[in-house]
Amino acid sequence: MSDVMLNFKGDQSYMSKEELREKCPLAFAAAPTNPDVSKKYLFVNTETIVDDLNKLGWKPVQAAQRKSRGGDTIFSKHMVAFQNPDIMIKGKDGDDSFPRIIMTNSHDGMQAFKFSVGIYRLVCSNGLVVADEEFSDFKIKHKGYTFEELRGVVNEAVADLPNRVQVLNDMKSRVLTKEEKNKLALDAMLVRAGISPDSEKAKKFNYDEETISDILDPKRDEDKGDDLWRVFNVIQEKITQGDFHAALTGAKVRKVRKIKSFEKDLKVNKELFKLATALV
Repeated sequence: MSDVMLNFKGDQSYMSKEELREKCPLAFAAAPTNPDVSKKYLFVNTETIVDDLNKLGWKPVQAAQRKSRGGDTIFSKHMVAFQNPDIMIKGKDGDDSFPRIIMTNSHDGMQAFKFSVGIYRLVCSNGLVVADEEFSDFKIKHKGYTFEELRGVVNEAVADLPNRVQVLNDMKSRVLTKEEKNKLALDAMLVRAGISPDSEKAKKFNYDEETISDILDPKRDEDKGDDLWRVFNVIQEKITQGDFHAALTGAKVRKVRKIKSFEKDLKVNKELFKLATALV
C-alpha cells in the first residue's frame, strides 16, 4: 500500500466574506449574543479569527451555524473550517487529502474558541474526518485573545502533522478481515444511532447481512479494498451522508438521511475515527 506524505501547493475553492456571511451570519456578530455574559468575558468575534487565520495562510472553505428554535440566536454555536492552499497530504496512489483547522465558537460566553485538526479527502469530497485523540484540540479563551496566541495554536497544529500522516499510513497498511469490517460497520451504525458500541443497550441491536453489506459497499472504484483507511472512508461516508436503509433505533427499516447538524457531524466523525484507529 502506498504511503501518504506531506506536500506543498494544493488547489481548492475558498469562501469569500460574502459567502461566509450568508452561510454563517453569527460569525459577524458585533456584540455578545447573551446579555448576561461575565464581566471577565472579552468579546472577540469569529470574523476577527477568520481574518487572522487568513494572515497565517488558512482560508475558510466551509461554515455552518446551529439552527435555533424560534429564531433565538443567544446560544447559537457556529463552525468555520479552514484549509491552507500550500499544505496537502499527497497520496502516492492519488488519494490526496487536505489538513483542515475546524474552529467552533459561540458569542454567548459559554465556550472558548475551539480548534480541531481534521482531514478533507479529495477523492470523495467527504467533509470532515476528525478525532479527539489522534488529532489534538486547542482552545483560546475569551479572556485576552492575541494574534500571537493564535499563531502558536496554528504552529503547534502544523508541527504535529507529520505524526498525523503516520496515523493515515498505519491505517493504509492495516488489512481487515471480513469479521473486522462487519464489526466496524455495525459499531458505526450504533454511533450514528447515538448508542455506545460498548454499552449494554448495544447488545440488543443486531443488523442483517444486507444492511451491513450496504454500509460496506463502496461508491467508487478508488475505495475498493480491504485496508482500514479505505474501509473506514466507505463507512464514514455512508454513516454521515446517509443514503442507505437501516433500523437505526430499532424501529422500522427506513432510508437513513444525511446528518444536517454540524455539531452531530463533528461528534459522529470523531467517534468513527476513534473506532477505526483502535484497529491499527
